[in-house]
Amino acid sequence: MTRCASLIDLSTSARAVTAAPGFFPPMHINDIGTVQDAGPLENDPLLWALAEAATLFPHASQPDFVVSLGTGEPSPSNYDVSTSDCRGVRKNGMLCRIRDLLLEKMRDRGVKRACKCVALAGKVLDRVHRLSVNFDGSEPRLDDTSMIPELTLKSQTDPALTQTIDIVSRRMVASLFYFELDELQPPQWRNGRYVLHGSILCSIRRGNERDNAALAALLRKVSSSRGRFLVGDWAVSDASYVGTDGNFCLSLDVETKNKFAITLQLADEEAGSNISASPFSVRKLVAAQRLDAAFGRPDHRKRKRIS
Repeated sequence: MTRCASLIDLSTSARAVTAAPGFFPPMHINDIGTVQDAGPLENDPLLWALAEAATLFPHASQPDFVVSLGTGEPSPSNYDVSTSDCRGVRKNGMLCRIRDLLLEKMRDRGVKRACKCVALAGKVLDRVHRLSVNFDGSEPRLDDTSMIPELTLKSQTDPALTQTIDIVSRRMVASLFYFELDELQPPQWRNGRYVLHGSILCSIRRGNERDNAALAALLRKVSSSRGRFLVGDWAVSDASYVGTDGNFCLSLDVETKNKFAITLQLADEEAGSNISASPFSVRKLVAAQRLDAAFGRPDHRKRKRIS
């Protein structure tokens, strides 16, 4: 391995394993074989982000939002990749290597975890926001570092990004709020509907000086934007309510058959943004807060009857 590696320079080796088969050709190393990055299988950022989120937040069924940061792409009217960058993927055997890699990697726990996120990716596409810039012509080569200043300038001045950034900022603000059922008044089933008592709370709580400043800034942002919470189409009240302890707390009474959504509407926004974990299911809320746990047992399981 050392003898073979000494025959090629580092930059050539790096290009051989970069996730860009349309830009960089595969590299054949004697006594080792042809190497090229797996790309879509190993390095799909959305699948890996969802896999990591599921590990960090096992109780969350899906993320509140996903922000994908791009490095630029051709504009829709100039989406023809330069022919000088085409390498003939059939001739260099890339498809066969991907097939072999799939068969080999099916035993890897990490890849299995990523593949399980494919179904979830389809469910959260409406929550994925892509931030990227469009080039006037074809996109530059990935190793063209001279384009970095132009990319920086485009990201700061591209008007097409303004609307997307505004949407993302609204999603971020809304995700700082969450709904919690009242533990002393669990949901009741009445006349074919659930009657719920709960509160909208904020994940930023009063504490040290930094947290206090962050909470105050958030509430000013919501208040200046004439923010209001909605349960479905029903407006709750002013969204700047602060409890006696200085933390945000807005009590709610909700009637629903099972599922309901709580959104935060800012300024002239036509459709509000879902707060964290919205839309909700009554059963999932009860299970998440363990309100269905039996009282008086360490494992909170119901005692089995002895016949």
